[in-house]
Amino acid sequence: MITSRTPYRISFFGGGTDYPEWYLKYGGAVFSSTIDKYCYISSKFSIELLETRHKIVWSYIENVQSFNDILHPVVREGLKFMNFDNNKGIEIYHIGDLPARTGIGTSSSFSVGLINALSNLNNNHIEKHQLALKAIELEQNILNESVGSQDQIAASYGGFNKIIFNTDGNIVVNKININKETENFLLSNISIYYSGTRIGRNSSEVVSDMLIDIDSKYELLKELESYVDIGINLITNKDLPGFGKLLHESWKIKKSLGNNITNSEIDEIYNIGIKNGAYGGKILGAGGAGFIMFVIPEEKKEILRQKLPNCVEVFFKFENQGSIIL
Repeated sequence: MITSRTPYRISFFGGGTDYPEWYLKYGGAVFSSTIDKYCYISSKFSIELLETRHKIVWSYIENVQSFNDILHPVVREGLKFMNFDNNKGIEIYHIGDLPARTGIGTSSSFSVGLINALSNLNNNHIEKHQLALKAIELEQNILNESVGSQDQIAASYGGFNKIIFNTDGNIVVNKININKETENFLLSNISIYYSGTRIGRNSSEVVSDMLIDIDSKYELLKELESYVDIGINLITNKDLPGFGKLLHESWKIKKSLGNNITNSEIDEIYNIGIKNGAYGGKILGAGGAGFIMFVIPEEKKEILRQKLPNCVEVFFKFENQGSIIL
């Protein structure tokens, strides 16, 4: 049995500029990191004695004879994309540390982890950049999802990265060397809360209105991209107020990009954070629900916990391995 472990991500700056509809015209950049919350995917070939050929275990348990009968779209199309033989039985099992459709990059981590597991099941080691590109191709070109290209890169590589998206489609990953002291400082002054609700739709639907007329948002998206280098510099110099306030400005812009990115519940949680000591923050992922991140001094974290009794704080550490085979 082959088991992959793939991290989820948190994105700090530049989100929105990683959609091919945008960066193939204007370029883009994102600053993000991965955390020690993971998607685990195990895969093995079935023995021929089993009555059903393929077994897929996720939120459902599927026992099917043909790839075409698999309900999980990423597994169904991923097996065909990776040229697996339908006549050779396969079993795939998924476990995730955090719930799906919550803005933490679970969908792309699943795609990356699946491709990594299946490649190694066939004794084909796949390097990180190729792994990310295959996940992007699966999601964007085969499943036709309107998703960005940052999550697949982050999940594959792990760690703190500036990801540059060029107009020719080339994606460059620059590792950001943040020392352990600075990493611990950032970790001590960030809180992530689960709002208690999942995004009711796929992220591609949440951002659909942004993508329809994306050229009209040129100034806004270019400003978001400009925050990437500023944000990296701020955190490298441990300027917590500056980092948090820049996130706040980024969130104000992001909210204006589409009608489904925020709602009254998200706004209420965010405003409580700001009123109780947070310098700034943002919703993670496309928006609509899920996880909200705050940059807040460590000494004020307990006050915020008391003010958000209906939200669950998720404790985490940063990680730098990306998707690996255990």
